[in-house]
Amino acid sequence: MKGHRERLMLYSTDHVKNVDEQSLGEAYLLLMIIGTRAFSYATNWAVFEPAYATVPEHWHRVASDLDPSSQDYNQILKTPRLIIDNEKMTVNRGIPEKIEHSSELPPSKGTNAARPSATAGSMK
Repeated sequence: MKGHRERLMLYSTDHVKNVDEQSLGEAYLLLMIIGTRAFSYATNWAVFEPAYATVPEHWHRVASDLDPSSQDYNQILKTPRLIIDNEKMTVNRGIPEKIEHSSELPPSKGTNAARPSATAGSMK
């Protein structure tokens, strides 16, 4: 699990590249409900967009903690993600400065612009 205590993956049982908007919303809601419990030990955790998917033609989302000592932490910082704060109960977009696009458009493609370097340093 690349050094993470917990890791979740939600995927479509059908081999589809994209899912409809309702299914997408339900998937994120399900990950938020399960993730809040699974990652209760962490202040922050994230749901990742498939920028580095090994099977890009199969829709899925991965959620994990944001442990800086994990093997894939540098990749985490490069991946578009939703960051969930368990203490404040807030959700924020974690958008890297340089985005390597996957073959799937992210659900909120309009917000995928690179942030100025002044705000990039505060991202988790």
